[in-house]
Amino acid sequence: MEFNTVCIDFKKTPGYDHEGLQLEVSQHAHGFRRFANIVVAVQRMKHRHAPRGTEFSDDELISILLENVIEERVTPVVLVDTIESRPSVFRSTEVVTHSVCDRDQKGFVLKQAPLELQAVVLQGGNMDLKVNLNLSTYVSRSFTDSQRRPVALGIAGCNLYLSCSEAGGDPILQLEEVTDADVLKTIDAQGEMARFLFLKRDEGFGATTLESLKFRDWFISTAVEDRRPVEMSKEEASARLTTFAVKPL
Repeated sequence: MEFNTVCIDFKKTPGYDHEGLQLEVSQHAHGFRRFANIVVAVQRMKHRHAPRGTEFSDDELISILLENVIEERVTPVVLVDTIESRPSVFRSTEVVTHSVCDRDQKGFVLKQAPLELQAVVLQGGNMDLKVNLNLSTYVSRSFTDSQRRPVALGIAGCNLYLSCSEAGGDPILQLEEVTDADVLKTIDAQGEMARFLFLKRDEGFGATTLESLKFRDWFISTAVEDRRPVEMSKEEASARLTTFAVKPL
């Protein structure tokens, strides 16, 4: 950085007849402001101190400057961290295919008419009917729940995704076609796309829950009976199973 020096010769200052007093001010980031302060101090010195001789003593000069120099006030700038005040933004990090079964070993089967997932006990020749889920994991700086992980759930091998929306006053589980998977790479928790996010919580082997991010306390569940739709329910619903064995493939 280049520094320039400004020299103030008191012999040439109007109203002063003192010789031998000079000030040098280096110009840098704060130099102009300090230079202005000193100039004002010098002008004040003209009117407040009568000349007594050819020079000021060092102590007198320091005392005069300290009495007259303008205090440099710095107004603090408060930077407000607004991360917590903004809606949470979730970004996908990885996609892993998983096998999913409820505690009664019922697997998910895709039915076309109507389009829905059913929980079915699969044996022998019908094992190939089982569908697996692609779990897309998400992260967010403002999501601090260490026990739950946001995920999107897609049917492996197709472009159908599970979503949770409200209908008739209650959350319902739906299958939606997503032709452009890029729209799920970033999801605003306060936006409509939040319906695709679920909170995966592992409570032990074979005890994973999948809670809606948009409708908290509502979980993906299966019926106790065979060949019934996979739906949303409260965790305490006695006729629904809300824990699953979720295993990566």
